[in-house]
Amino acid sequence: MLKEVKVKALVLDKNHNTPVVILGTDDNPMVLPIWIGSCEAMALSLALENADFPRPLTHDLLVNTIEALDAQVFKVVIDSLRDNTYYAKLVIKDLAYSDLEDDPGAMIEIDCRPSDAIVIATKKNIPIYTSDEIMLEGGIKLSENPQKEDEEEFNKFVENMHIEDFRNYFRDAENENKDEKKDEENGGEEDS
Repeated sequence: MLKEVKVKALVLDKNHNTPVVILGTDDNPMVLPIWIGSCEAMALSLALENADFPRPLTHDLLVNTIEALDAQVFKVVIDSLRDNTYYAKLVIKDLAYSDLEDDPGAMIEIDCRPSDAIVIATKKNIPIYTSDEIMLEGGIKLSENPQKEDEEEFNKFVENMHIEDFRNYFRDAENENKDEKKDEENGGEEDS
């Protein structure tokens, strides 16, 4: 059975210097950590902050293309875990096919990386789903006791993940982008 999960945190695994997105629900002590690439983490961070850009970024381009083809991103499903790799589907609804809300014939499933799907879901505020089996197989159980113990257990889990390092990484990348933009505006090289 599929259950909706939400992005609970975006942290840095200091042991591997790798970003991790933490998915979970409010009523379940299980969280699902998914290690992602730095580019996807930056895109997710910007989506979580609702940052707006004058030109479309890669995930925006994909969503804009889908919408231009008279379709919409409907939901994300993280549907399997094989060899320590998560697999996901971006479910798109073909609006030209049917006006019915859940018409299965209008749904198109596209294989994608969970990180990209999570970024798109965050940008478009669409639901992310996974199964109980995935949560049991890849999840980490926090204490079932009151919220304070859950927080303590979660803090232990992210003990080696320093969000400040992650924020600094993005701040440095953003500053580099601003410097590159200034260079371009001042006669730097342009794309052909």
